[in-house]
Formats: sequence, C-alpha cells, structure tokens
Amino acid sequence: MEFHYYSGATVRVGDRVRTGSGHFGVVEEIIAPGSEAAKQYDCPDGGVLVIQDWRGTKSPLMMTPPDGIYWEDLELIERGS
Repeated sequence: MEFHYYSGATVRVGDRVRTGSGHFGVVEEIIAPGSEAAKQYDCPDGGVLVIQDWRGTKSPLMMTPPDGIYWEDLELIERGS
C-alpha cells in the first residue's frame, strides 16, 4: 500500500515534511495495514509515523489514512536521502 501527499507524490521514509500544525518533521516509518506495527500503534488501516520538531523537541506523530486518497495536512518539503 502506498500513501500519497496532496500533490500526488508517494510518501517515503526519510521525506522532510510540514504537518498541519505547521511544524517540520521527517517520515520515520510507513505502517502497512494489518501489520504488527499497525497493531502496536493502534492504527489497523496503517499510517505514517512522522517525527516532528517542536522547537528543538522531537515529538512522534502518527498519521492515519485520510478519508480520501491524499493527505491534505502533510506537505512534502524535500525528499530524504
């Protein structure tokens, strides 16, 4: 399963993003639906784990799939290496 940004680009581990709260972060993990990680994070439909930077403090943010196909509140800033 692939998740996509509003732009249509595929979400990838390492991507630098801006979240709906306006904070920057990095995509840490893509969680497949029904996987063991999905059970651990209590997101049966899968999702994306973003590590946000809150003024120097790293904060995890689990984003579950939106109602539609794309995330409107997750913006790709640049691809990670």
